[in-house]
Amino acid sequence: MDGVYHLLSRTSCRQYLFGDEEKEMFVRLMRRQAEFCGVDVLSYCVMSNHFHILARVRYEPEVSDEELMRRHRILYGGDHLGPRAIAPDVLSEVFEQGGEESQEWRERLRARMGDVSVFMRELKQRFGIWYNHRHRNTGSIWSDRFKSLIVEPSLEAMAKIAAYIDLNPVRAELVEDPAEYRFCGYAAAMGGHKQARDGYQQIYFGREWKETIRSYRICLFGKGYYSKGVVGKDRGRVSAERLEQVMKRGGKLEMAEALRCRVRYFTDGMALGSAEFLKQLQSDYGEWFPEQRKTGSAKMKGADWGDLRVIRNLRVSPLA
Repeated sequence: MDGVYHLLSRTSCRQYLFGDEEKEMFVRLMRRQAEFCGVDVLSYCVMSNHFHILARVRYEPEVSDEELMRRHRILYGGDHLGPRAIAPDVLSEVFEQGGEESQEWRERLRARMGDVSVFMRELKQRFGIWYNHRHRNTGSIWSDRFKSLIVEPSLEAMAKIAAYIDLNPVRAELVEDPAEYRFCGYAAAMGGHKQARDGYQQIYFGREWKETIRSYRICLFGKGYYSKGVVGKDRGRVSAERLEQVMKRGGKLEMAEALRCRVRYFTDGMALGSAEFLKQLQSDYGEWFPEQRKTGSAKMKGADWGDLRVIRNLRVSPLA
């Protein structure tokens, strides 16, 4: 389905398998797989035992032969050809010859595009194969399928999810500023990576980069673009004591504080957005949801989340 998704997957038994080399390779494979599948990576973060991706999946009913070839070369060109894949030059000849075989290849390739499940399955498979070969390992390195949250394609929803993703290394107390953690989209964008910047500009609906990053830093830090030297700027993870005090009295954290907690709404809420968006989603895709969740939505607790709601009402520890 065309839409925006927060995607998350963890390693088996949450083992810390990924060092710098593994994280760099994951990002490279993610970019190739996304380009092939017609997925725009809006933000991402690769940690030592899990990863997050905020992705916009584009439904494309028609993809030209030229575009199919371009994407195929990105995924399979050079030394990236798998044992069951067709070489780019051979595929080009098949398309030129026409006939039944060429149509079969078109349908086979198109079936792998515009589908969030295919994107995640192939990305995890390709990285897992690389990892096992690199480390002479066997078996799956992943704990399960993957988690996904449907995200309303609104600025309010996408910016908060992106900030939550980029703040992963801050919550883990690895860095004070996510710009210092090079395996996330924010650091790549701040370093000048064009695709990474394009992702945030999509979140902010095509604004100029300077305006985009100024607004996004307010979301990240709760203050303006120039936040260096400001007392309390980088608060790391919110303490359990502070969180317990606020939740017990029914209070609300500041947004910058809430995003430094583990927000289960962002992983287990099924879908996140305005009441109108969630109502329409349930109306259009009611078969996706259990009977008790085919209508209605729940307010989010613990912070002032604005108009955002979720489908699954988390009664136990929505923030941790």
